[in-house]
Amino acid sequence: MSKSARHKLMQALLRGSTHYGTDVRLNHVEDELSELGSVDRAKPVRRQRLLKVIHAARAIDTTLGVILDSNGLVPQHGIGNRLAQLKSLPPATRGYMDHPTMVSYRSSVASVRNKYAHTAGAFPTATHEVDSFVSEVHACMALIL
Repeated sequence: MSKSARHKLMQALLRGSTHYGTDVRLNHVEDELSELGSVDRAKPVRRQRLLKVIHAARAIDTTLGVILDSNGLVPQHGIGNRLAQLKSLPPATRGYMDHPTMVSYRSSVASVRNKYAHTAGAFPTATHEVDSFVSEVHACMALIL
């Protein structure tokens, strides 16, 4: 599946969520997903890669907050902490995440995002690294929406 098709699929999944239309923050998530496709023209390439990480991270961070709010939990700060909060949801609840899955997403999403957001001069070095990160964000969103 092309990157463009994947972004459109995620937007469709987002629009199909029961939370869409009831929480305006998901409109902003949709905008972040749109930005993923439009930063391909950014120069230099390292800026383009960093922007993709930032937009994808903002999309998942906000989505996690919406899911936690809708389940009566006060979202903690940080993607890793929010992922951990999903374990406390009842297993049959949309958005629930078991421990092994949470640990995996903390490693593939939260840690990667933190590396680039909190380290001066840190940029993704390869396009496949960014594509892998965005794919993990999309997979996490698909799981919790």
